[in-house]
Amino acid sequence: MRMTVFAGPSLYGIDEGFLDDFDMLPPAGCGDVLAAVAAGAPAIGLIDGVFGHAPSVWHKEILHAISEGIPVYGAAGIGALRGAECTAFGMIGVGRIFSDYVSGRRVADADVSVAYAPRERGYAPLTVAMVDVEATVEAIGANSVLSPGACRALLRAAQRIHFEERTWPDIIFEAVLADSDAVAAQEAVNLHARSQKCEDALLMLGRMREDAGSRVRSEPDFTFVESRFFSQLRHQLETGSTG
Repeated sequence: MRMTVFAGPSLYGIDEGFLDDFDMLPPAGCGDVLAAVAAGAPAIGLIDGVFGHAPSVWHKEILHAISEGIPVYGAAGIGALRGAECTAFGMIGVGRIFSDYVSGRRVADADVSVAYAPRERGYAPLTVAMVDVEATVEAIGANSVLSPGACRALLRAAQRIHFEERTWPDIIFEAVLADSDAVAAQEAVNLHARSQKCEDALLMLGRMREDAGSRVRSEPDFTFVESRFFSQLRHQLETGSTG
């Protein structure tokens, strides 16, 4: 069985050749990692996940997978968050976003959140994550396209806009730049746009490929305790019941 990866908007538009080694599944929700373990996944990668409109993947599912000797990787979106939260138990976090959460430089869950299209439209991102705004503004500043003051205005504007409404035209409008800077800002975004989430997700896939060739099932250094809620979730998955 191939390695299982849960992803959506973070890898939108990626050449499918990068995904050849994986069974790609939609953004993970509650029960999906547990189901992957039951299906025999040799390794699990978590990039994107659902939240808000549906229950998110549980930390307990990740610990269960690790307790079964299955390596669990995380990056980019909810994978970076869960990676930071579960790294002490052996989850393997990858990338800059994960490192920022682990170090405490970044604390807001919403920094990786975006609105995205449904499965029928390939989970295309409809808004831009704060982490990607920061990466893009960093690239613009490094190329001296805009003044440091204009770059700071873009960042402050992006922080004021909810992730479900944050688009580049709105960020530039909200930044209240001079007319010439606003035009330059849009051109700079077109030229220097970066997705830190995509970059980290690809790093994670690369790490999974590297590890696959030499994987040895590791023994977890904790004892997994199956709670009543976890038992109920397992029962629901095994029987197809909803409650």
